[in-house]
Amino acid sequence: MNWELIVAIAALVVSLGALIFSAYTYSKHDKKIKAQEQIINDYQINKIAKENEESKKASIRGNIIRGDRGKRTLKVFNCGKAIASNIRVEGLNTDSLAVMRNDLFPYELMNPQDYTEVILCIVKDSPSTIKLKYIWDDDFGQNNEFEQVLTL
Repeated sequence: MNWELIVAIAALVVSLGALIFSAYTYSKHDKKIKAQEQIINDYQINKIAKENEESKKASIRGNIIRGDRGKRTLKVFNCGKAIASNIRVEGLNTDSLAVMRNDLFPYELMNPQDYTEVILCIVKDSPSTIKLKYIWDDDFGQNNEFEQVLTL
């Protein structure tokens, strides 16, 4: 055999080997990149769906503000992103509390970041906490509930 032919065949084999290795490396890397893109796309879709869902939800909560001589103010507020309607509060009608305006609830409409206040007077032998249940309607659903224990 001719020495030049052997060198040419060896060069061809090395070139083909390098080409095959490069194609294999590229396809493996491309597959990994596409898998990562799929994970990122799924994450973004879930995030957008969750944000869309949160924009339809109201969130009703309360705080107790202490006043003088057994006077307490219950501040009921909407910390959600949607309008709450037909807001009810259960747990205020106890023997240990005197509610000054018992006709306030059901509260018709509360925009995001709005609040209303209820004046409470603590009666003798009252407990140190009260358990309240807030019920409201919003764009996400009817009769949403949240229970909260507040310190008097």
